[in-house]
Amino acid sequence: MSLQDLLVPAESFDARPVVAALVAMALEEGASDLHLRPTEGRVEVLLRRDGILSARLELSPQAYTRLLVGLKNMARLASYKKSVPQDGRLDVEGTEVRVATVPTHFGEKVVLRFLHPDRHRLQMDELGFTAGELERLQRMVDRPQGLVLATGPAGSGKTTTLFAALRWRFARHRALLGAELNVVTLEDPVETAVPEFTQSPILPERGMTFASGLRSILRQDPEVILVGEIRDGETASAAVQCSLSGHLVLSTLHARDSLGVIPRLLEMGTQAYLLAASLEGVLSQRLVRRLCPQCRRKVHPPPALARERREHDLPADAPCWEAVGCAQCHGTGFSGRTAVPELLEVDDDLRQGILDRAPLRSLREQASLVPLRRAALERVASGATSWAEVQRTIP
Repeated sequence: MSLQDLLVPAESFDARPVVAALVAMALEEGASDLHLRPTEGRVEVLLRRDGILSARLELSPQAYTRLLVGLKNMARLASYKKSVPQDGRLDVEGTEVRVATVPTHFGEKVVLRFLHPDRHRLQMDELGFTAGELERLQRMVDRPQGLVLATGPAGSGKTTTLFAALRWRFARHRALLGAELNVVTLEDPVETAVPEFTQSPILPERGMTFASGLRSILRQDPEVILVGEIRDGETASAAVQCSLSGHLVLSTLHARDSLGVIPRLLEMGTQAYLLAASLEGVLSQRLVRRLCPQCRRKVHPPPALARERREHDLPADAPCWEAVGCAQCHGTGFSGRTAVPELLEVDDDLRQGILDRAPLRSLREQASLVPLRRAALERVASGATSWAEVQRTIP
């Protein structure tokens, strides 16, 4: 039966097959999120695929009212509460779905997020890094102790990359020493279970925060610690202290770029001498859509691209491809996404700059890194993505 057939009669249809049909449609198109957005006279169904949100179909307000009650019941939410946000979960034929509602001017909006169990199981060579980028990241996460941070906007793949790096470190430790590596994580929430790791969820309502969790897991004899996010000065201080006491600590932090984490941590109250002693490396990452290999088309590099290539000492006349669109990629011209990293390894010169609280411009002159923009231009030359996509996503 079609989706529209499942929505009748509008006042008494069974919501369960409708939810299953919507989830199946989203998963078939490779969507990460499905939005049910009420507006004047209609309800829009939108899908986020490869980071892009686009309208898919519409529902009548009458059918949405019935669907919303059924969806809330499935997610164990209070169907009578319409003026407060709610969060829940449900399982649709083996797919775990996170459900979030929020009141709006035209009614409650719902976002369904699909938790893909394989997302955190990617290997490092599946991230889209070049050989040189992989080598730098592996050096950073192979240190016996210290602080390694990942930064970037929400949804930029930071956690996925950190998990891939942790799995590489775990496998390397086992292969070289024939021994287990005790990896302990603090996550909000635990989205994907990794059997090799000890994973703990953050429960603020019960007093289990990132900062308090860090203090408690030190009694679990960890060697490597992953903290889901550094959100405040207390967590930053705890992470730095753990890294200085013989542990490798990985975490995420919101900053504009790799060097931006230094003033950000200093603003949080981290002492400069502690930060200089603990920080080993920073990954700044973005995701760009990957051109569909079936329909991408080679074009002459536009003047703006040629000019920027010269600024980065890259061949101005290197190949350039653009998106076309075909049945294989649902007409978008893109299929999947790939990571674009900026990797900062902290050396003695940069440590001295942190100690001196040097301005960001001076730190940039001292740092040894390949800028994010250059890494993106290299992917344009390889045909992995388009110049238009780089302009859209890379600052």
